[in-house]
Amino acid sequence: MATMKAVRLYGANDLRYEEVEKPSAPPGGLLVKVKACAICGSDVRNVAAGGSAHGFTLPRTIGHEIAGVIEEVGQGVKGYEVGQRVILGVVIFCGHCPYCLSGRQNQCEEKEAISYQYDGGFADYVVAPEILVRQGGVLTIPEGIDFCEAAITEPFSCALNGQELSQVGLGDAVVVIGAGPVGNMHAMLARARGAARIIMAELMPERLAKAKEIGAADIFVDSGKEDLKEVVMRATNGRGADVVIVAAPSGQAQLQAIDIAAKRGRVNFFGGLPKGRSEITLDSNVIHYRELFVHGTSDSTPVHMHKILDLMAAGRLDAKRLITKVLPLSRYREGFELARSGAALKVILSPDEGCA
Repeated sequence: MATMKAVRLYGANDLRYEEVEKPSAPPGGLLVKVKACAICGSDVRNVAAGGSAHGFTLPRTIGHEIAGVIEEVGQGVKGYEVGQRVILGVVIFCGHCPYCLSGRQNQCEEKEAISYQYDGGFADYVVAPEILVRQGGVLTIPEGIDFCEAAITEPFSCALNGQELSQVGLGDAVVVIGAGPVGNMHAMLARARGAARIIMAELMPERLAKAKEIGAADIFVDSGKEDLKEVVMRATNGRGADVVIVAAPSGQAQLQAIDIAAKRGRVNFFGGLPKGRSEITLDSNVIHYRELFVHGTSDSTPVHMHKILDLMAAGRLDAKRLITKVLPLSRYREGFELARSGAALKVILSPDEGCA
């Protein structure tokens, strides 16, 4: 029996690096040799919670921001070949509910996901099941993009979904609250979509310093020392922001976003709030009289992933700037601790210990 190494979740804070049976490509599916799998904030939360949410079945190999090379092509698969460089989508959708039929597969009523109901990419190999292949969830990596960059296509695609919902466009004044990995992705995408001015706010000085190094925003606000509303009003001649994206799990930040939005502004609650602390009290008259549009964002579709790959290939998004550390898979504990600490942006686990 051929074996491989994998990082498996057994319960709350119970991650194990162990030897498991190496899978084969199923009929209609693919076997992918993992080259890079990035640690997502949801991975950190799922480890802490022991996979208690979202229909997790344990034990489970986790990790869903995956890039690799096709090792085996299953019977009946067309359009893919051994050696092809690919990324995997996350959402597996039914294809027949009203949301799927309207192109909003991320809102599928029966959706499942890689790393939740299917084994993920913190392993030497990962299976792309037949349904994911059939739905267009295995995408070719363009030339010039390395595996570590490609691995963070998925979180970028979620940010793009949010930007499209918020209609970020030419000339907009955009505020991003939260300078973590996704906050910086939002700033980079807002720039690519033509925003005139981007303001980024963050409470953690270390994260703000990293955001300044990346330089995707025009103005950086230390929320612990500066009044964000004053900065926004000064930068917009008292009008407020056209778009405010809350890329932080903070109810206070959500309230602040509504307060600093311009008339007809778009407010995006991109970051979910912790379970048990997800209710906020707001003055709905502000939304009423200013005609604000307030919405959320969840996941993405294969179309969003295609667009991100195209933007990367065209040099419009430099994903390398977001990668703080690349570690071998065996050092997964160090990687998770770094991701959990907030001292890093994207941390990549690589079975081959490299991105090329």
